Amino acid sequence: MPTTIPFSSPDAYEDMSPVIAHRGASAHAPENTRAAIELAARQGAQWVEVDVTISADGIAVIHHDADLKRCSDGDGLVIQKRLAELKQLDVGRWFSDQFRGEQILTLSELLALASHLELGLNLEIKPTIGREPETVWAIHKALQQVHFEQPLLLSSFSIHALQSARRHMPHITRALNVEAIPADWQHRLEEADCAGLHFAKEFFDAAQVSAIRDAGYHMLVFTVNDADTAQRLLQAGVDGVFTDMPQQLQQTLKGARAGSFNH
Repeated sequence: MPTTIPFSSPDAYEDMSPVIAHRGASAHAPENTRAAIELAARQGAQWVEVDVTISADGIAVIHHDADLKRCSDGDGLVIQKRLAELKQLDVGRWFSDQFRGEQILTLSELLALASHLELGLNLEIKPTIGREPETVWAIHKALQQVHFEQPLLLSSFSIHALQSARRHMPHITRALNVEAIPADWQHRLEEADCAGLHFAKEFFDAAQVSAIRDAGYHMLVFTVNDADTAQRLLQAGVDGVFTDMPQQLQQTLKGARAGSFNH
């Protein structure tokens, strides 16, 4: 079995819109579901961020929490359930009866959906501690199984997951996720040869953003649901923002890449 993806992916940030739908249009549909992703596309999103973890039988699935309780009618840990068990869960009804019957997506299903909708994807790797290589390998296998030509970005809070991604999928752009920008940000980015840093809006620092941009790195900020904050961040030099409300921000920031926010 080959150890690298048999295609070359360009720098994902070069084709990225300034608004990325956070777990889909998650203010108006259950996060990380087909419904949320389809709604984000209808609302004008060109990029979607989702979370990827693995089932007990090593299949890459789309789910944020390690535990199933918050976003499904099940309980226990995702890593302890086989895919067949996960597929029996309802991951929509917790949000609204309107979304009753939504099933957890496999990464392969997500890739097919995003390809059909012509969406760029930011896959956030959510590994169980100690299972980072296995999680990355499951992502690698899904990418081999599905023909996916849309822009693709891998990100994670786990440096171990990013280093594993560099080994197995070296041509796919990587980004490090942090809450606050660390003082040693450049060293940490270099550890896994990352092209970008993603951080929380609460920890925005103009001087740090300027330094990171001057060093040639890209930046995305989470989670931004008001246009004024998004506009301020984009003007300060970040490449884009993650939002639960893509339609609202798309309308306000329309044309940002071609205008004063183009960095």
